[in-house]
Formats: sequence, structure tokens, C-alpha cells
Amino acid sequence: MAQTLARRVAKCVFFILITLAVGRSLGGAETYISQNFARKVAVLISGESNIETLYDAYFYIDVVTVVPIATAVYLITMKLIKKIRSK
Repeated sequence: MAQTLARRVAKCVFFILITLAVGRSLGGAETYISQNFARKVAVLISGESNIETLYDAYFYIDVVTVVPIATAVYLITMKLIKKIRSK
């Protein structure tokens, strides 16, 4: 039981590390998201467009971008590890 718990914790820590690496490698959301798109998302989320809602929109778009990329990297890595261990 302790070994199973340790593996689960290790997998969670590994996913968090991948998420941090992907987030840091992409840089700030302002570099790859246009201001017009962020403004439209801010209006969609909160109904108004001011600097605070614009930064909220940048944050939400960044999270929605980073999590799927990190998930894909995690799943591919886990499949590779499983394949290597089975040989």
C-alpha cells in the first residue's frame, strides 16, 4: 500500500514539474496571445474590458493552453516508460 501511494505521489509531482516546465518554456501569455483576442475573452468572461479583466483573460487562456500540452507530454512519457519497463 505504501508503495502504491508513493508511486501516485511521484506521478503527481512529475505532472506538476512538467506543467511548470511547459509554462516556463512558453513564456508570458502576452507574447503568443493577441490583445484583441484577450479583450474578447475578457468581455465574454466578465462583461467588461478593463486592465484587471484583461489580465484575468490572459491567465485563463494561458492555463487552458498549458494544461493540455502538459497532459500530452505526461501521457506520452508514461507510455514510453511503460514500454521501456516491459522489455
